[in-house]
Amino acid sequence: MRHAPVRDGLPPRVAARVYDRIGLLQDTQAPIERRAVERLITVGRLREAHAVFELGCGTGALARRLLADVLPEDASYVGGDVSSRMVQLARRRVAPWPQRAQVVDLHGTLPLPRPDRSADRFIAAYVFDLLEPAYTQQVLDDAHRILDEGGLLCVSSLTWGRSPSSRMVANAWMAVWRRAPRLVGGCRPIRISDFLNPTKWQVEENEVIESWGVPSEILVAAPVP
Repeated sequence: MRHAPVRDGLPPRVAARVYDRIGLLQDTQAPIERRAVERLITVGRLREAHAVFELGCGTGALARRLLADVLPEDASYVGGDVSSRMVQLARRRVAPWPQRAQVVDLHGTLPLPRPDRSADRFIAAYVFDLLEPAYTQQVLDDAHRILDEGGLLCVSSLTWGRSPSSRMVANAWMAVWRRAPRLVGGCRPIRISDFLNPTKWQVEENEVIESWGVPSEILVAAPVP
């Protein structure tokens, strides 16, 4: 079943204000997101990655997990966020790896502050379900620039459910988002696969995972040269 496109997400400057206020409360979403993020680590082959860029690194929880338990010892990590509060929190969490990790303030501007073909993984975990569709498309175009040959785009996002219970949850979530988006952190269900230009991306993995009744889309795609 097709769903009507979402009218808007949040522009970067508004997202920054929302997450400046949320701070560490973002980590309360971990039980809902954990299963999808672990699956993303697996299908995105992050244990083989050597140069990671994470868009919307938040509190740095995923960064710490990657650096401590997942990435090879010679791998580098760069994370970025539009929220200055999140940048501060993430920098504290990656502090044990000063030679391998850095976190930058993105200011909501494009292009992202990374050189061409500088990463073999571009991660966005629960980011695009927050952003305006037009900005999401621009970021994906920039991700194509940043990824090296053989690199992978690794994305998770809230999505529309497939089981009756998850469809009910997604519809209820969307109803709240339409009335008071800040109550759900600005996030709403989307289909991230709909944003990929098939002339630029080859989808390698695309699946939906449900946790606590909340559906998440997992997508891994390789840039087409």
